[in-house]
Amino acid sequence: MSKNTCEQVMEEKKVYPTSSSTNVVPATRSLFTRQTGQALISLGMFFKHVPPFNETIQSSTGETLISIGKKLSK
Repeated sequence: MSKNTCEQVMEEKKVYPTSSSTNVVPATRSLFTRQTGQALISLGMFFKHVPPFNETIQSSTGETLISIGKKLSK
C-alpha cells in the first residue's frame, strides 16, 4: 500500500495517529481489568471443580478468586 493510499484510507475512516497515549490508556486499562477478572473467575472455578485441585486447595480460595474476578469484570 502506497503512502497516498494509506493516507486516503485514514481520511475515509477518520483515523488519525495520536502523539499522546492519553486516549489509549483508559481503554487499555479497562480491557486489562476485565480480562484479569475473567481469568480469576476461570481459575476460581478450576480450583473449585477440578478434582485434583479441589481436594488440596481450600474451597474458600476458589470462592475468593471468583468474587474478586466478578468485581473486576464488571
